[in-house]
Amino acid sequence: MRHKKIELEYWTYPEGNDFDKMDEFVDSVDKDYFLSINKKRTDALGGGLYEFIVKITEDISLLELAKSYAEDGIKILIGFSLKAIFTNVKELFHQNKKLGPAIQEITLDFKDCKIKIYEIYKNGIEESFDEIMEQLFIFRLENKKLFKKIKMIHIPILNHRDNYDLCDYRVKLNVDETVHEFSKQDYLNFWGITTKKKKIIYNVSDKKIIKEKFYTQKAYDKLFDNAFKNGELK
Repeated sequence: MRHKKIELEYWTYPEGNDFDKMDEFVDSVDKDYFLSINKKRTDALGGGLYEFIVKITEDISLLELAKSYAEDGIKILIGFSLKAIFTNVKELFHQNKKLGPAIQEITLDFKDCKIKIYEIYKNGIEESFDEIMEQLFIFRLENKKLFKKIKMIHIPILNHRDNYDLCDYRVKLNVDETVHEFSKQDYLNFWGITTKKKKIIYNVSDKKIIKEKFYTQKAYDKLFDNAFKNGELK
């Protein structure tokens, strides 16, 4: 039997401040979930400090949720565990404004697939969550055959050429991002789908699969390094 879990990971400076009121935060989290918090220390400069990477493991499938949604509509989202987490995390962040905390990404681990949602602007995941889940339910119900092959869905994927002209579809990049403004609609344009054999794109509004590859940050870094070594960068 799968156990419901909430896993949080974040980075701090070796001698830097940690979150105040962490005990209160731990007490506020739904006791139906096993909570683990992994704090890492780094002396590296740049972003990423005090940014939460969240993983929620559910004991239900996305298909089961989708079927309930089809019967009960948007009510299925009310009380959903992740929405409660937003409330808990926002209060912790409010108590620690001096650290500039944020959410970096959230992974929803359902019994039949994993969903990784990236924060592309402040509170973007929270603001877009209902709409994302609604479209996920529709996608799940209409693509049962495809879901037998899906390992993970990445939300959102940007259809915007990168600064070095290396690829068309990718996540928001940590460095040299060429898109300067993001909105809720960006979460509902394109998603990346990782299957057992390849990566493809899902056009959310058109409900069509695009047979093009997309790049996560890790994959893009590798693409960049190879292009640099081969003298291909423009």
